[in-house]
Amino acid sequence: MVMLIFLFLLWLVLNGRITVEICIFGVVIAAAVYGFAVYALGFSPKNEKRLWKRLGLYAVYTLVLMGEIFKANFKVMKVILMPHPDYHPAIIRVKVPLKKQISRVFLANSITLTPGTVTVEEKDGVFTVLCLNKSPASAISDWKLVHILQKMEGEEWN
Repeated sequence: MVMLIFLFLLWLVLNGRITVEICIFGVVIAAAVYGFAVYALGFSPKNEKRLWKRLGLYAVYTLVLMGEIFKANFKVMKVILMPHPDYHPAIIRVKVPLKKQISRVFLANSITLTPGTVTVEEKDGVFTVLCLNKSPASAISDWKLVHILQKMEGEEWN
């Protein structure tokens, strides 16, 4: 139901004005798009409820990720700007205790977004990571983002 309201509001915003005709067409079109999402894409109100439950954790995840990217930028700038930088690039393998594939995809993308690290491969929870410094990258399994993703995998969030 929330998606239907969101689609209707999106229709109003994209039209730029509110008239009776626009509202009627908006309701019809929003209902048609919602019906298509339910019928063809497998969307259900149950999934919508799950999304709303997790929305706060997604926001926390995004803020923590932005903080990690910010900190990593300064570390990479330090390596670039120092006359004799102290860094030890390596390719490491890290076992991460995430059960769901979507959580592992989120983590792999987050690692790659963070400057100084690139996810090369993920297979059965083992991440192969190319990193600028070996020691901080080997602690990925204890990263705050991993703990947030583990929390999102828990039964109370499904």
